Amino acid sequence: MRVPTFFALLRRDLRGSRGHLLFFVLSLAVGVGAVVAVASLSAAIDQGVRREARQLLAADLAIVGRQPIPDAMLEAVDGLPGAERVDLREMFTVVALPDDEPQRAPAQVGTTLRSLLVELKSVGVGYPFYGELELEPAGPLRLDAQSVAAEPELLRRLGLTLGDQLRVGGEEFRIVARVLREPDRLTGAFQMGPRLLISTEGLARADLERFGSRVEHRTLIRLPDASPGELTAAVETLEAARPEGEPHRVETWREAQPALRAGLQRSENFLGLAALLSLLIGGIGVAQTVRSWIAGRLNAIAVLTSLGMRRREILSLYLGQTALLGLAASALGVLAGVALVAVARGVLGGSLPVETIDPIQPEVWDRGLALGTGIAVLFALPALSVATRVPPVRVLRRSAEPLGLSPGAQGAFEVLAVLRDRRQVGRGAA
Repeated sequence: MRVPTFFALLRRDLRGSRGHLLFFVLSLAVGVGAVVAVASLSAAIDQGVRREARQLLAADLAIVGRQPIPDAMLEAVDGLPGAERVDLREMFTVVALPDDEPQRAPAQVGTTLRSLLVELKSVGVGYPFYGELELEPAGPLRLDAQSVAAEPELLRRLGLTLGDQLRVGGEEFRIVARVLREPDRLTGAFQMGPRLLISTEGLARADLERFGSRVEHRTLIRLPDASPGELTAAVETLEAARPEGEPHRVETWREAQPALRAGLQRSENFLGLAALLSLLIGGIGVAQTVRSWIAGRLNAIAVLTSLGMRRREILSLYLGQTALLGLAASALGVLAGVALVAVARGVLGGSLPVETIDPIQPEVWDRGLALGTGIAVLFALPALSVATRVPPVRVLRRSAEPLGLSPGAQGAFEVLAVLRDRRQVGRGAA
């Protein structure tokens, strides 16, 4: 069949089938749009996390554990060529207003709190190695044994301002800065309380590390201009220096924010299953639309058969039409998916930097087009098989029904259906 003849027949067949065409396109576009949106958003966030990995870890390497870092591992760090290190400790504690601080009026500060649960973080000189610690007033973090830096939420809830005193562990500290953003802490994540930064000397002065204290110890390590091979060698050196039985782990910037990555993977799996279900429902809509469309074209197919068109030509005609419509519907679904990702950039702007989410994902678009077109063809095949079995006698006797399938053809369609279902289940499980 020549190409001009194919498109001429396509225009004729679709001329009176606008309702079927619209339902076909919408059924498939919704499913493809959902799949593309989930895959694009997942790929964009993963790329953003990888691109900003050093900033998310604030270092090249980190040693993390619930116990003090073993001396052997610290000595191994000092032995790495050009290595710089800074020690951090994080814990939950309660801070309070000084005893001589007058109670604020609710009308002034909107609260009557005199104490508050906070996430305390002690930082050494040099933190962070990568990324920016945003403070107000702007500038490098300078803490001594008498000062702290607090998030604005802490100041608001206790009714404090810069220069006021705050009691931590029975000792008073002066608030010298507001903490607006930390590179290794995601905004919008679950928090037990506002952040309070304190120096290593200040933490020792507060005397919060006692028996039973739940403290996370973290040593950040910077290896200037380290190649991937040197980074791997450094990890092996630190792992070899770890005493047997110690639960500490070594993280690299490539593995930054493991909790974030795990959460994203769970979200991707859940949303992927929902998108797959939407696409399967769209496939059912495609099958019903094609069945109704072919039922309305039986007389025209009988005429084509009477004029000498062979069955394989009729099948290729309507299969090609279905594939083109599936491609058009998939393209519309891809555009819808891109629009959903653009909307998600605004919704997730408070949790992740917007610049890390890139809606341009050509590989995902190609998969969406191929998946949508394939689903359209697979779900339409059983209905299209009717077009090859229309008898020419229907031109004279409209009551003549399409011939039944041969046992071999029926078995082939059943095998295709089983393979299609197994493939979709396998993709959903992956």
